[in-house]
Amino acid sequence: MGEIFSKLASVVLIAVAVSTVYQLVRDRACLLRDDLRDEERNLAWRVVVFLILPAVVALDLRTTIVTAEWLGGWVKDWSYGILWFEAVPRSLPDQNLLIPVLFAGVAAQFALACMMLPALFFRPHPFVATVLGYSITAIFAFNLLIDPVISIVGGGNSRWQIAYAAASRDQLMFVIGVYACAAVSFFLLMRSKAIRLWFADLSRPVVAEELRSAICESKAEPENNLQTCKLAVLLERAGMRSQAIREVQKLRKQAPGSLYLTFLEPYMAYRRRQYDSARAGFERAANYIGIPETLKATFFAASACSAFADGDTRRALNLCERALEFDTQCLVARMVKVDAFLRNGNKEQAGEEVMAAIRQGLDFDVEDKIPLDADATIRSIVRFEKDRVETVLEEVVRTA
Repeated sequence: MGEIFSKLASVVLIAVAVSTVYQLVRDRACLLRDDLRDEERNLAWRVVVFLILPAVVALDLRTTIVTAEWLGGWVKDWSYGILWFEAVPRSLPDQNLLIPVLFAGVAAQFALACMMLPALFFRPHPFVATVLGYSITAIFAFNLLIDPVISIVGGGNSRWQIAYAAASRDQLMFVIGVYACAAVSFFLLMRSKAIRLWFADLSRPVVAEELRSAICESKAEPENNLQTCKLAVLLERAGMRSQAIREVQKLRKQAPGSLYLTFLEPYMAYRRRQYDSARAGFERAANYIGIPETLKATFFAASACSAFADGDTRRALNLCERALEFDTQCLVARMVKVDAFLRNGNKEQAGEEVMAAIRQGLDFDVEDKIPLDADATIRSIVRFEKDRVETVLEEVVRTA
């Protein structure tokens, strides 16, 4: 890795680490929540990547140096780059000792991860559990998947480049075989529904409890569109994205034109930061034939959120106006208008929107309601579907 690039990358990583510490201090009250939002979980990832992993990499480097000296050699020209290092073992009495020296740090990291794991069984605070779980996952993922792959193009820690160049073929094949088996096992464990649900119970206990209930209801009524939709939303909120996608695909097969699917697809797109697709999808949902005006306003406001997140403030404002045409008390539309005006530098208009919301008695509580309140939306869809069925039945009776 080039020296200039390494130094620049280290400066950037240090700056992000300082920013992460500042955010931890600033948002410390939010971290005490019993059920973490996406924002707290994203912060937990930043803590792991920019605060914990640098310490783990330093442990890796130090273990490599100590092991080389203990086995009769020494390390030449080592350097530390926050998330990577370079260390070249020299003067080892036996060339067969090269692999143990190179991978001693990996063994130390795995031992550290295994020592973290028992703490999760004591059910620590959700934020602590999230940081521990993410740390364990990051350690195994970085060593088993990321580092071997990026070493092919000359990145990551130096161990793989040295192993490719200097280790005996038999030793190298043995290490690659062990890594391949461990990587496959790790991948299968991470895809395990039971493990992901267990971790969701630690990091988001309220969502996990609702999810267990939804799974039981879905098993009892596998063809029920409402249960499938609820299950997909809860799986997404619990971080079980591959399972959520399967529920969406199931809903596409059993109810391709339903309002449940029309709502669910853009909701999933928004959660995955596919904002343009989400905006278009929410607009389609808003134009769904026969839906009540409050639900139409909800979908237009969600579309405005998507446009704003995509950087299109003009379209966001237009969509907010459309939402407010159908429901003047749509809080999300009001708040998006405020943010859009502030981004455009129109502080007076933003203030007017805030005052309008205050006069209407809105409480400014948009927590877990961006781009929309999923639970309230599903309840509205249920009422719409029920009313539509009753209307059809009345028509049948009248015709008969």
